[in-house]
Amino acid sequence: MRIALIVGFTIILSGCPNTYQLNSLSDSQPLTQPAQFNHPGPLRHDASELEFQELYDNFQRVAALRYDSAGLDVSISYNDQWSNCKIYATFYIYPTPRMNFFGSPQNVVSSITQGWLNDEFGRTKVQVKLYHPLMQSEVVDSVTTPAQGKKLNGYSLSYRETGNISELRLFVYNLKWFLKYRFTYPESCNTEANPRLEKLIHQLPWAAAQ
Repeated sequence: MRIALIVGFTIILSGCPNTYQLNSLSDSQPLTQPAQFNHPGPLRHDASELEFQELYDNFQRVAALRYDSAGLDVSISYNDQWSNCKIYATFYIYPTPRMNFFGSPQNVVSSITQGWLNDEFGRTKVQVKLYHPLMQSEVVDSVTTPAQGKKLNGYSLSYRETGNISELRLFVYNLKWFLKYRFTYPESCNTEANPRLEKLIHQLPWAAAQ
């Protein structure tokens, strides 16, 4: 279940002459039920200009859902087709708070985006605990992911539940977007699953984007 889109706002800061315009996304409303938009071939998230392939090695795209009227808030799901260790991976893209930074120095931008990340990760942990009351061995950690030739810093939450390991990872991408990863696989193939997931991560559209 996805949370509602964050209401936008504007802030004006003084400083160097750089200008970031982040409030140009379309107006949108949450849908009462998610809408499927999967189809054969590459799948494009128009607002971010990110394109998802139908197949990454053994990971087959199995679902694509949008949660709002403008298609800003979406999830793309893949299943690993190997029979000996089923891995489920879902990637969520949804807007950060809408904001204009007028001439704001980089340390101010970094502080604000870190605040977004902290707040959203806190909300996400509450949701996970609500919908997974049997979760055990909860571990919170820092994590990175490749993006545009660099690395994004974020947080992860991993836990065990009914014989499976699940992990959530959260990042802020390009100032405009939250990226959320959800992975689930059997405890029995933990060693095998991790390198396969890391290989998948390095093929994602933001990892390849320049």
